[in-house]
Amino acid sequence: MGRKRKEKNDPRSIEIDMLIYEDKVIKQEVLTVPHPFLSVRRFALEPLNEIAPQLIHPEEGKSIAQLLASCPDSLPVKKI
Repeated sequence: MGRKRKEKNDPRSIEIDMLIYEDKVIKQEVLTVPHPFLSVRRFALEPLNEIAPQLIHPEEGKSIAQLLASCPDSLPVKKI
C-alpha cells in the first residue's frame, strides 16, 4: 500500500496478517506462514479457536485449542 513510516512503531494504514494456511510452512522475506508469533498471541488464538480449534499448527504440532490453553499471553480479549 506504499506506506511510509517515519518511526518503527508508527500507525499503519492497514495490516493483514496471515496466521496459518492449511499445513503449509512458508518462509520468505516478505511472508512467513504460519505467523511467527501466533502461538503467543491470545488476541489471534481466541478467534481462530472459535472457528478451527482442531486445526494443527504445522510447526508446533499442537491444535489451536492446545496452543490457546498454554498461551503465555494473559491479556484479556474482548469481543466488540
